[in-house]
Amino acid sequence: MKITLFTVDFAQKKSWQAAREDCLARGADLLSIHSPEEEIFLSSFSKGKTKWIGLIGAEPDGTPVSHTNWGHGEPNNHNGRENCVEMVTTENGTSWWNDLNCDAHQDWICMIAKGKKPIIPPEPPSPAPGASAISYYQ
Repeated sequence: MKITLFTVDFAQKKSWQAAREDCLARGADLLSIHSPEEEIFLSSFSKGKTKWIGLIGAEPDGTPVSHTNWGHGEPNNHNGRENCVEMVTTENGTSWWNDLNCDAHQDWICMIAKGKKPIIPPEPPSPAPGASAISYYQ
């Protein structure tokens, strides 16, 4: 992979916009998935989780959409309010994408160019102990 991935856990989930702003503040962006192989890799370390990915019409890094894995009947823009994308991963590692209201609160994954280190912004006051942790995947 030409990127480094990292998850940010603030002991709270964020809206799509807040998650993207967090990634950008770290010199990164929300995850873009460009192949089935990348998605399988991501699914392997995020089993049983849902998380925001960057897809919203185009990839956040400006690259064209080259891979999708929509769940059955998705995207459906339920009630005209689902404009962001989450990746759903089951406990066995199977994954698919679902469009979701951008104001929903989810985990998220950031990506940054390989070899580049994320910026660690000052921590806001934490609502819970142990509020910040970063995990890296290459």
